[in-house]
Amino acid sequence: MLKKTTLLTVLLYVCAILLGAAFGPSIVKLTGRLQVFHQEPVAALAAPASEIALAPESPEALFTCTPLSIAVFSNRIHVKCTAAAPPGGAIWYFAAPTGTDPKYANRVLSIMLTAKALGKNLLITYDLAGSGSAYGCLFADCRPIQAIELLN
Repeated sequence: MLKKTTLLTVLLYVCAILLGAAFGPSIVKLTGRLQVFHQEPVAALAAPASEIALAPESPEALFTCTPLSIAVFSNRIHVKCTAAAPPGGAIWYFAAPTGTDPKYANRVLSIMLTAKALGKNLLITYDLAGSGSAYGCLFADCRPIQAIELLN
């Protein structure tokens, strides 16, 4: 005769399998609807990303960054790139504040660390005129990160 704990364990596994079979297709369908696909701007196909301004009236720019170093401070995280932005410029650092939105900062840090560990580049959207001086991102050589993407 089976022990009582063994019988309960088997019953628990059977219930878990039945629940997965019953609700699995619905969950897959739901997560399929939540996927967001990134579409490259048409201008991105014509020129390297490090030279593209998104729109003439927009202060945003894109920069392809090869991470040299990544740092975490009490008020910000930042990445230092091997080349300055815009090409030939003086912007070496891109930063995100940790105090205003720590979850965002954690996601940005995760992408930065992944790029550094895998030897991949980052595509950083930043504000040309932006200032992160409130959290230690100096205007002379740093810009706030508006979006960050891990490149192949």
